[in-house]
Amino acid sequence: MKNIFSALANSSRLRMVRILLRGPLNVSEISEVLGLSQSNVSHSLRKLLDAGVVMRKGRGSWAYYSLNRFSPVMDSILNSVSSGMKEIENYENDMSELNYCYDKRRYRAKEFFDRVATELDEASYMMPDPETYINDVINLYTAGSTILDAGCGSGELVVRLDSRGMSVIGVDQSREMLSNAGKRVASSSNARNVELRLGTAEHLPLADSSVDGVIAHMLLHHLSEPTEFFTEASRVCRDQGRCTVIDLSTHEDSDLKRVQGDLWPGFDRNEVRNWMSRSGFVLIEEIDSIDTRVFILSGVLNERNVNG
Repeated sequence: MKNIFSALANSSRLRMVRILLRGPLNVSEISEVLGLSQSNVSHSLRKLLDAGVVMRKGRGSWAYYSLNRFSPVMDSILNSVSSGMKEIENYENDMSELNYCYDKRRYRAKEFFDRVATELDEASYMMPDPETYINDVINLYTAGSTILDAGCGSGELVVRLDSRGMSVIGVDQSREMLSNAGKRVASSSNARNVELRLGTAEHLPLADSSVDGVIAHMLLHHLSEPTEFFTEASRVCRDQGRCTVIDLSTHEDSDLKRVQGDLWPGFDRNEVRNWMSRSGFVLIEEIDSIDTRVFILSGVLNERNVNG
């Protein structure tokens, strides 16, 4: 406990904790947001890491730091810091720079998909084969339901869901990807109940409680703020609606990350499970996948949890 409070007894480190409350950041991002040298940031992060305040995942330029929410004691302390975050110096400037940091992430992701929309299928051989798990995911949903495919990409899943008798809303932030999805839907002889919308997974263009289910297939590792997706998923899902996430486990494949334009080198499934739970999803189960590079988590929304 002494080490924790010693680590937090410094204004720069408190500022770091404050910006990490929003989500993981790397050394370069923290340095830019706070206007501190990378050596200063690295030294302060080491203090926070040694005290158990933060966690580090990844290697080299892939390394991201996040707050340690897994310890009940630490979680309580961090909640106290959160409640007094405006009292820590440089609040307005730090928040403005943090918003700019997240905007840059979103821009990079959108720019990448607009640029390579017609080429991604050629690089799909590097990704896990969806045929090994996609039917198990689709079977979680029933005909007649309205399903959101968040980050629908080229529309392959949209068409599959539609062929099973579901109404499908596909959302993507890239106009080029949506154009490709539209062409795929148009070329499908069975497409009936499909709507494609331009928008981001962190700010879904859907009304509250408007869908029966949400699917995020290989989406999270492209998002500026993955946690925000689950907040949005719980908002647009009806009570007892289902959210399913299929994504990459933490990996060190730099070629895959580069070719796919990933912001994140996969995720720890337990961390994603925690994000889902915090957003009101319960009965979270893991669906087995032959490919160990993939994890699949699915849970149902308990509206009473969301509303307290």
